[in-house]
Amino acid sequence: MEKMMLPALFISHGSPQLMTMNNSTTNFLKKVSSTYKRPKYILVISAHWVTNNIKILYTKSPSLIYDFYNFPKELYELTYNANSSIEKSDEIISLLEKGGFSVEKDTKRGGFDHGVWSPLRFLYPNAEIPVIQLSLPYNLNQYELYKVGEILKELREDTLLIASGSITHNLRDLSWGDENSQVKSYAKKFHDWLIKKLENAEYKLLLDEFATAPYLKLNHPTLDHILPLFIVLGSSSNKKGESLHNEYMYGNLSMDTIIFKE
Repeated sequence: MEKMMLPALFISHGSPQLMTMNNSTTNFLKKVSSTYKRPKYILVISAHWVTNNIKILYTKSPSLIYDFYNFPKELYELTYNANSSIEKSDEIISLLEKGGFSVEKDTKRGGFDHGVWSPLRFLYPNAEIPVIQLSLPYNLNQYELYKVGEILKELREDTLLIASGSITHNLRDLSWGDENSQVKSYAKKFHDWLIKKLENAEYKLLLDEFATAPYLKLNHPTLDHILPLFIVLGSSSNKKGESLHNEYMYGNLSMDTIIFKE
């Protein structure tokens, strides 16, 4: 009998301020994990740990990195006490190295950035599932990141694969004073182009046309928040991603989660 695979997720994690809010996005994130089986492990690739080559956070009990500034004091008092797994980390390293990618064990970084722990506080608030973090290797293009995802696919028997970033991410043009500000057209056009490709499993077109996507640079002045998507896309068998929670905050910040089921 074929084993049921866990989904892979791309989560638009939004502003750190989301962790203290109570709105439709937080309610969605609290419920989404009830739609699939419970994972034994969680593997996260976050937009907030960018490296030249692939690194893995190699420590049994990571601390937290509060890598955000000028937010209310209460955000810096939040905790998420998840352990990691050295055994699972070694398995991931072995997989990637067999696939032709070198992986550096990072024992100095110490902790999870908020791209890891802020969404997990909603999905798994008890922090009882071991969490492993891979860095985002910025020297790899979308095709190579897709290949990384193909290699990681077999982990989905017991591991929830999460890419944490944002479908749109132009912080310089946010309407900070208005959470429900009117959505800006450039954000919607890029979002809709991307979601159409994902929902129609047009992954080859997405890979080939990514560099010329509508308003790419306006939505992503840097690519760190969108590139993790290609890893979870590569881990999908049918290459079809379903958009969940199609909402925006602050006028241009998409809060979509994309789920890749088998």
